[in-house]
Amino acid sequence: MTRLRSLFATAAATVLIAGTAAAGTASAAEAGQPREPGCAKLWGYGPGWADIYNECGYTIFASVEVDGFDPTCIQIGPGAVGTIGLEPGDVPYYAYVC
Repeated sequence: MTRLRSLFATAAATVLIAGTAAAGTASAAEAGQPREPGCAKLWGYGPGWADIYNECGYTIFASVEVDGFDPTCIQIGPGAVGTIGLEPGDVPYYAYVC
């Protein structure tokens, strides 16, 4: 009987540890800022340009959302930043995968 109790205690401890780890991960995600869906992230911008970061492990085509016509999509390698040209006065709202 002692062996059975020990087995149950070990199983219960494993479940508690796994549950605590999962809860810790959720708390860390909630503490951070909301993340945009997809691989393309607006990294920075200025007059006439915008940088798009590809946070995925594969090549993507991406662009940015602006008022009017969006710029043509550019190819960005995994983990790289690509610079896209903007029209005068364009301010990008977010990046997206084409």
